[in-house]
Amino acid sequence: MKLFNRELSWLSFNERVLQESLDISNPLVERIRFLGIYSNNMDEFYRVRVASLRRLIAIKKNKVEGFDGGAKVLLKKIKHVVLEQQQLFELSYQKLLRELKEHKILQTDGTHLKD
Repeated sequence: MKLFNRELSWLSFNERVLQESLDISNPLVERIRFLGIYSNNMDEFYRVRVASLRRLIAIKKNKVEGFDGGAKVLLKKIKHVVLEQQQLFELSYQKLLRELKEHKILQTDGTHLKD
């Protein structure tokens, strides 16, 4: 039985979360939540999964379950997949900002507020 690498599988799942943020059949607020879920998932992915992979590289353990290449090759593959997903994230984020603006909901960071 061929195994699928857990890191790549996890990224595939998270991409499906990201796709939900682009699905206009989902309510606007839900689509924003999907972006938040995606972002939180990526934070955890890097803190846990990528950190573990880097430890494997540091101790020169080259075998990675469910992946034909070694740890360095997998890390490179992960970076490639994440960069593609980040482009999709940015596309979704910009679309959502435009939709929010159409509903007269604006994003602010508070720097223009007076005490």
